[in-house]
Amino acid sequence: MSAADLAKRLKRAERLTAVQEQMRRAAELQLAQTRREADGVEADRAALLAAVGSSAHGHLFLESANRRLRGLASRATELEAIAARQSDAVREQGLARKRAELNAERIEGLLDRERERAEAMERLDALTQRRDASLP
Repeated sequence: MSAADLAKRLKRAERLTAVQEQMRRAAELQLAQTRREADGVEADRAALLAAVGSSAHGHLFLESANRRLRGLASRATELEAIAARQSDAVREQGLARKRAELNAERIEGLLDRERERAEAMERLDALTQRRDASLP
């Protein structure tokens, strides 16, 4: 494989690494948003419980509060599942980025060895030409 081919492969591998990093950051942002939403649901639940507990008429609102609490619990469970999937996605994106980085490093090593080989061949050719020129 020529140095030019390896250089092209290296550029592609570097672009892939950049894309993988962007995808990982996007997955992290989604996970952070889901966690903020879950925190909001928990805050709503705590506020509802506090309101029902501190009200003298809490018993009148008990059924409504119970429905709302069940809804919040259901949403919290859903958000936990979403966060778990998003956490897995973040981990997978990180692994994909790492694989892309390793591939780029491997190609860069191949390119360096190809350049060294080409330089060695050029030096050998130069030595051969000097020796041929010095022969009668």
